[in-house]
Amino acid sequence: MSNPFNTLNPMSNIQNAYRMLTQASNPMQVFTQMAQQNPRLQPILNALNQGANPQQLFMSMCQQRGINPQQFLKNITGGQ
Repeated sequence: MSNPFNTLNPMSNIQNAYRMLTQASNPMQVFTQMAQQNPRLQPILNALNQGANPQQLFMSMCQQRGINPQQFLKNITGGQ
């Protein structure tokens, strides 16, 4: 599997990761592999493995960083 975080454009990185996860037959397996390559994803993986709700986790992380979650999703999905 290629690493979606190999490009210099951060938004492109996120869009690539989003595409990989949405097209995967097992998104959790893909995310686990991504976390093995990028230790910054490990806390998220740990929370998911402990039963955290992915949507609530995403919303909480956006709030902590002052990010509008709806706008963020619109940016990575191309406005879909």
